[in-house]
Amino acid sequence: MAFAFHSLCIVVIGLGVWTSALTCIAQVPADVGQVWKTYDIGPFVKQAGAGSEKHVVDWVLQETGYAAWHGASPASLSATAEKLSCFHTPEMQAQVEEIVGRFVADAETPHRFSVRVLSFASPAWRADARPVLQPIPAATPGVQAWILSREDAAVLLGRLRARSDCQELPTGAVLAGNGLPAVLAGGRKLPYVQDIAMRPDAWPGWQMQNAACDEGFLLDVHPLLSRDGSLVDAVLRCRIDLVEKMAAVPLPAPAAGAGRVQVEVPQVAAVRIGERFRWPAAQALLVGIGLVPWPVPAQNTPVAALVPDARRRDVAIIVEPRLRGGP
Repeated sequence: MAFAFHSLCIVVIGLGVWTSALTCIAQVPADVGQVWKTYDIGPFVKQAGAGSEKHVVDWVLQETGYAAWHGASPASLSATAEKLSCFHTPEMQAQVEEIVGRFVADAETPHRFSVRVLSFASPAWRADARPVLQPIPAATPGVQAWILSREDAAVLLGRLRARSDCQELPTGAVLAGNGLPAVLAGGRKLPYVQDIAMRPDAWPGWQMQNAACDEGFLLDVHPLLSRDGSLVDAVLRCRIDLVEKMAAVPLPAPAAGAGRVQVEVPQVAAVRIGERFRWPAAQALLVGIGLVPWPVPAQNTPVAALVPDARRRDVAIIVEPRLRGGP
């Protein structure tokens, strides 16, 4: 559940206190014409699962702008599994109503979206794919995006997967329902010796201080159809962390005659991408995020066998809308 309040009294409504609740709401200053409305989001939450009301709130805040809910005039947005409650201007209420409609339209048989992640040893795959790709804008430097027909996407996917340098993560598509994110994640904590900590209460009076770096890959693709089903909006967030190496630093031991001890300083390569795309629902989206650090084990190797030194791969993400209610 998410909330955004500014100068607004908060009321717990139960049996016998409804009149008091209305009185409190009436006392909130509507200095710019704010009105209170509720929207039925039950059909979406029922199909999507417990807690999914947060996706509606997140999309409203993202679409309307966080600043619109934290200005000088009172505003409120909250959600339960049954309803979305909003206190704002009529103009904002119209936007909220449109967004809610995108979540609840045909909620019982929602559209599905397949998300695939492919990585390549080099960007050479782009030359083969280029003839069927139509470029669309991307805001992040180094990121490119294209759309292509679903028929071309199927053919291209087969050709890309047949390349000897192609690695898919995981093998097969990850599905997302309309309004629900598809999340691919994996990683590990890499331990190292960070410093020397003094321990007067224990022999020899000091100990090595351990720490850990997070290393891994996280992709979040959140698609939402337009109300008429003709367009797709998708928010794509990608986070990659790779420890390229540990730089050793010898330090003198605190105890006399103990020589030197070695601590480590991690050299980390990190990628952060946040993009939003809109494209026709009858087509597929292909996003190339560039040659990035790739802390993912090669196929047919143990998960723990992450590559210890810097390795970069050209990563492509394919998002394909499927038929309503389809597999």
